[in-house]
Amino acid sequence: MDTSIALEHIVLAATALGLGTCWIGMFNDEEIRNLIKLPPAFKIIALISLGYPREKTDLWAKVLHAIRPRKKLADIYSSEQYGSVG
Repeated sequence: MDTSIALEHIVLAATALGLGTCWIGMFNDEEIRNLIKLPPAFKIIALISLGYPREKTDLWAKVLHAIRPRKKLADIYSSEQYGSVG
């Protein structure tokens, strides 16, 4: 199966469950690889964030989002490590 089709199926399945997704194509490959301890034999082609969308975003939240600095990836990511169980 084409990888882009597989990712599209993940996004569609998540949407059907009421989840929001964001397909991320630009990232620091080495930083992500180190975070999840991915062996060199594998290639990271995309990331998908997944979560419950907010029902309504007020104007103040939009302003804060525009002016506050981005958080470091290590402060916000949640993942499992390659090869670990549970």
